[in-house]
Amino acid sequence: MNMISNSKRLSGFKHLLAWSLGGALLVSAGCGAGAEQPIEEAATKQEAPLAGWVQIWSDEFDGTSVNTSNWSYVTNVHVNNEQQQYTTSSQNVSVSNGTLKITARLQSNNGYPFTSGRLESAGKRQFGHTRIESRIKLPVGAGLWPAFWLLGHDINTVGWPACGELDIMENVGYSDWISGALHGPGYSGNTPINSRFYPNSSVANFHVYRTEFSPSDVKWYIDGVLVKTTLKSEVTRYGNWVYDKPFYIILNLAVGGSYPQGVNGATYPYPGVPQSTVDLIRNTPQTMEVDWVRVYQWQ
Repeated sequence: MNMISNSKRLSGFKHLLAWSLGGALLVSAGCGAGAEQPIEEAATKQEAPLAGWVQIWSDEFDGTSVNTSNWSYVTNVHVNNEQQQYTTSSQNVSVSNGTLKITARLQSNNGYPFTSGRLESAGKRQFGHTRIESRIKLPVGAGLWPAFWLLGHDINTVGWPACGELDIMENVGYSDWISGALHGPGYSGNTPINSRFYPNSSVANFHVYRTEFSPSDVKWYIDGVLVKTTLKSEVTRYGNWVYDKPFYIILNLAVGGSYPQGVNGATYPYPGVPQSTVDLIRNTPQTMEVDWVRVYQWQ
């Protein structure tokens, strides 16, 4: 990956120094403040796809296996009362026909009723103050919990939520909405900084989910349409702003747990997973399909 000169001026705000470690990069993005806009205004509010941005990294998932220079399999995460065991099996994580496929199966493993997959770019591809987006098609079924999100690279040093978390896209099995959120010191868990977003068609279709984060704000987009802007001043009402450092990317498909349960109320047969979803996964394993992940720098 090409490095960015630390003397280069970036449009929109004062430049930050380029940061590099093991293929990771910290760059600046020109993300100004803006008001939240409904997706229904897409025809008039959509911006030019690459205006002002230069792509600095991507994974197009064009091969036949996960590119381990970009991603690590993570199998030891058990949080939020989730009901899946992540594995490295090709039954749960595979690449074919130009997409990454993360699949949840009704398959007992390590005391959990479901198996699934989780990939992280930690220590390999990490980015700050930039634009990160992915084209994703989601499964639909109450309690399925696919996510595309970021964690601060210093999580092993400072812990969560001090490291910061930026949820670009989460879904708990409903076809008409996804959510985004920030978690940090003083605003974690049931965070006050969260919103639901409504794409203009089912999440079972491909949509491009995107964030832009800068020293002054975080923005969320769906299919190029701005759906929310959160200013630094709004975040610091609750706690420290922790978004001026590298973050790594996570793609995963959880099943059940506290967030789905809080929405669907299911307690049986598993927390957040009603019988209808158990039957769905039993009959047809459910897949989160990722066409690509791309990162851009503002120029």
